[in-house]
Amino acid sequence: MSNPLTDLTSFSDAMVQLVTATQASVIAVKAGAYRTVSGVAIDAHHIAVPEHALRRKDDIPLVTADGQKAAAKVLGRDPGIDLAILWTDKLPLVPLAVAENLKAGMLAAVIGMTADVGASVSLGILGAVGAARRTWRGGTLDHFVRLDVNLYPSQNGAAVVNGDGQLIGMATPALSRHSTMAIPVSAIARTVSELQKEGRIRQGWLGVGVQPVQIPMHLREKLAGAPEFGLILLNAVADSPAAEAGLQIGDILITLDGKSVSDVEELQALLRGSLVGKQVQVLALRGGEPLHVTITIQEAKKD
Repeated sequence: MSNPLTDLTSFSDAMVQLVTATQASVIAVKAGAYRTVSGVAIDAHHIAVPEHALRRKDDIPLVTADGQKAAAKVLGRDPGIDLAILWTDKLPLVPLAVAENLKAGMLAAVIGMTADVGASVSLGILGAVGAARRTWRGGTLDHFVRLDVNLYPSQNGAAVVNGDGQLIGMATPALSRHSTMAIPVSAIARTVSELQKEGRIRQGWLGVGVQPVQIPMHLREKLAGAPEFGLILLNAVADSPAAEAGLQIGDILITLDGKSVSDVEELQALLRGSLVGKQVQVLALRGGEPLHVTITIQEAKKD
């Protein structure tokens, strides 16, 4: 017969081994004068950290599990998914294997790092796993991963791993007002790729002011599959992509690049990264009739 005490001891030993194997990939990041959070090694030079907690711009102190110290610089920020990417050339960073086939109810360990006592660990489960979802910050996560776990301040930015020590994502409390989320590895990898290719996180610009408006049923019937809401143009900046494409005040945007734009957050999410500089098709309504235009997305200028 199984001995409950022996089983518990075996589970405890397995957890210690999991933490020991994972902690080399987790870094203590001194994100502010009085704030230390965790970061996750993505490859030999890049570290993912929570954007909302990062108060420094450069020379960000790092401490590894074995006490090595170094400094990093901010390569880029994506506030929409609460992600910042740091770059360092001083540490032998060791990325974790990526977890697949995530399911609600799976055990998940959250492993952070402190600058003084080492690893900080919590154990929980994946409370919910779903399809891509927009965040309240205006970004889009490839997968929705909600954690049922107690998150300590030092675990902000911690590695979320499965029972095999494979990386599920990075923990953050800033994407939900009620629970901790994991920024999935795929979203982090996409951001790193964009930063390596473009040197920045690009945001598209149409040059319009919009607000949601309900589309009457008789107009939706003219457009098979049209959403209930679109975005009505309140203004269009002169010489902007929208103005050059012929869009006017009062036009109602229905789709951009074949995807619906029912609210401002959807439009902002679609204008991220890959569409910048490209020609895309826009479906709109003008005077109750469908309007098809081609528009070239420009990159938003930084203030």
